[in-house]
Amino acid sequence: MQGINPTSLGASSLDVEGLVDQLITSEGAPAQNRLDRKEIEAQTSISALGTFRGTLSEFQDSIERLRNTDDFHKIAASSSDEEKVAIIATNKAQQGAFSIEVLQLAQSHRLTSESFESRLDPVGTGNLSFQFGSIDPQSGRFIVNSEAPVKNIQIKPENNSLLGIAQAINEAGFGVRASIINDGNGHRLALSNEATGEVNTMRIVVNDNDGSNSNKQGLSRLAFDVTNPLAMNMIETSEPQDAKVRLDGIEIRSASNTIDDALDGITLDLLDTTGKTPVRLSTVFDTQGINDSINQFVATYNEMIGTIETIAGFNPETGEAGPLSGDSAVRGISQQIRRIVGASFNGVNEDYGSLSSIGIDTQRDGRLVINNSQLQSAIDEDMSQVTKLFARSGASSDPLIDYVSASDEAIMGKYAVSINQLASQGQYISRDLGPAQAVSINAGQNNLILKVDGATSSSISIPAAEYNSGDALADELQRQINSNDVFRREGISVSVEFMLGQFVIKSNRLGSQSRVDVISAGDSLKDIGFDSIEGLAGKDVQGFIGSLPAEGNGQQLTGTAEARGIRIKVLGGQIGERGEVSFAKGVAEQLSNAMSMFLGADGLLQSRTDGLNDRIEDLNRQREQLGRRLAVSEERLLKQFSNLDATLGRMRSTSTFLENQLAGLPGAPGKNNG
Repeated sequence: MQGINPTSLGASSLDVEGLVDQLITSEGAPAQNRLDRKEIEAQTSISALGTFRGTLSEFQDSIERLRNTDDFHKIAASSSDEEKVAIIATNKAQQGAFSIEVLQLAQSHRLTSESFESRLDPVGTGNLSFQFGSIDPQSGRFIVNSEAPVKNIQIKPENNSLLGIAQAINEAGFGVRASIINDGNGHRLALSNEATGEVNTMRIVVNDNDGSNSNKQGLSRLAFDVTNPLAMNMIETSEPQDAKVRLDGIEIRSASNTIDDALDGITLDLLDTTGKTPVRLSTVFDTQGINDSINQFVATYNEMIGTIETIAGFNPETGEAGPLSGDSAVRGISQQIRRIVGASFNGVNEDYGSLSSIGIDTQRDGRLVINNSQLQSAIDEDMSQVTKLFARSGASSDPLIDYVSASDEAIMGKYAVSINQLASQGQYISRDLGPAQAVSINAGQNNLILKVDGATSSSISIPAAEYNSGDALADELQRQINSNDVFRREGISVSVEFMLGQFVIKSNRLGSQSRVDVISAGDSLKDIGFDSIEGLAGKDVQGFIGSLPAEGNGQQLTGTAEARGIRIKVLGGQIGERGEVSFAKGVAEQLSNAMSMFLGADGLLQSRTDGLNDRIEDLNRQREQLGRRLAVSEERLLKQFSNLDATLGRMRSTSTFLENQLAGLPGAPGKNNG
């Protein structure tokens, strides 16, 4: 038996590797086929979800065109003569037709100096104080424009020529343009105020270093003080002028050739006078755009329904179901979308309580169909109710109450509004001065420091003068306070009145954060009742939205309980019942919120896709486990079959040996015994 290797493969001519391969394949094939089938199903589902996501994204795009209330109130504006009057309308404008006559255009104030031999010759040194305002036709006083601050230009020896003065004015950048004009006989300084209108009349007060501020020597030659006839040394080449128009028979004045406060939401640009032929203006709702957006919404909705049928439905003709048939995510999304589209809005709309009521009906197959004539009729009859069917919107039945906003937690519906207290302004009331009389303010005793709405002013200087009445001083107080640099920076302003012998300074802000305090006052002001004391704080509006008290802040009320998150602004009116405020989350608004949940990074579809990808990863892990298990089986079988092969080989060798031995025995068949 020597020479036999019992572990050698093939010793018995047995195909060990072939047998093992067949056995391993037979053992692993069912599991491998099952894993492959599950991966194909998962990949098909992922592909179908991608198709579904794409369709939902297109549907979401059509929704966005309908969820903003501004899209429902687009106004088309036209002018019969755009070369004379141009019109721009915002979504706040109402439909209407108007007639306008432009009687005169606004123009700016222009001044020129006397002629100088050279633009480089010295003029003088000192200070040029540019003030802007208007002239009181009765008193002749200069009324300062609080919106245009005083600008002081220092003229020094190094810039005291016409050229240097012009450069200093232009570099200051306060709205006055300076240039030098050669009229053939000499050089003149020309000044032009960029702002138009009588309220922007220029007053140039000179503080001349030569000691005289009004003669025609030195820097005084540039004086133009409308309150001092002796200091009118500049030449007025163009008087400041307001624009004058007659709008539907009502005369309107404007400091600018752009009028944006005559009609809500409408801006008029005056380009030329109209003469005897008025310009016709019109504003109409752009309903075609809304109609197109609604039709696009319906079309993409129907495409989405078709996609759902393909990927999640059952085809009775082929007997095949879609790759996502029975998928809970697709079924849930489909049901939620259908529920929103079929929602009732009877709680906020009286006439149009559903999409069906404006001609958008659901067919038996789930698709939508539009009756365009019914839709157009609804748009024409009541755009506000159509808006509530689609957009996030709110409205108040009281014209002196504005709907402001609503939080995501707000519930659709109508809520009764009642007001217990209107918002009020903080105010300061001086001591009683007695009947209206002349008031003297002395230099050096004329400074005032106020704290208004939490901001403390810099020193306010009230011009030293003899005021012929308390009303005249009140006007000057208001101008000077509102011109203060601190208050202008903070957007703070006040109104001042002289009432029953007392000066009343009111903050123009409303609410509990509104108040006026006198921090300090000069002796002249103390003498007329200005004590350094705190004023009275304003009050916030108080009232109900729905059944419970709302939270007041200034003029705004924010609802609580069932009206939580609904905010309104009370502009004025009476105490007591004030009608209703309605709030609606329209179909487009609700669908948009739902789409965000479906399509977002953490949305339902992404979670579903992530779950399928996790399943594929798990299948790959199962393949690895199967591979390891089959490798172990293969190793075991190879060992067993190798041992079998070796055993068979040894047995075959033994058999051959025995045959040979037996064949050599006497009497063995084929043996010659004789």
